[in-house]
Amino acid sequence: MSITGGKEERTKLKQFHIMLNHANIVPEQSYRMSGTIYPLVCYVNNIVALYGSKNYEVSPIFISRVINHMDDHPAPPAASAYYDMIARYIRQMTYVLKNYSEIRIETLELFVPAEVLHAGSQEILANDVGIPKEF
Repeated sequence: MSITGGKEERTKLKQFHIMLNHANIVPEQSYRMSGTIYPLVCYVNNIVALYGSKNYEVSPIFISRVINHMDDHPAPPAASAYYDMIARYIRQMTYVLKNYSEIRIETLELFVPAEVLHAGSQEILANDVGIPKEF
């Protein structure tokens, strides 16, 4: 879809995708199955993979799982930056899906809370940890 602003918004998603798995942002031991953050990492990476394969209709299910996990398991101190980035990422992903994909709005409304659905475009912050130099 070629809609004005879409390229810039999708570029932000690519930046988030790189940062969300960067060693400087992912809390230690997050990839261990016994950790409480492990499911969150998996949900986020499912969203990344679904977006990359253009399987947009399934993404809201995992956006919902991310939100529920973060509500049920507040960020430990070492994971606060990661949680903050994920919160912005799911808002950006929802914004892109809503405005620049062919996903049905009913699908988004079914799984994504209104405050996320209507949050709008998110910014990559200057203090985001692990931003590669090319950005």
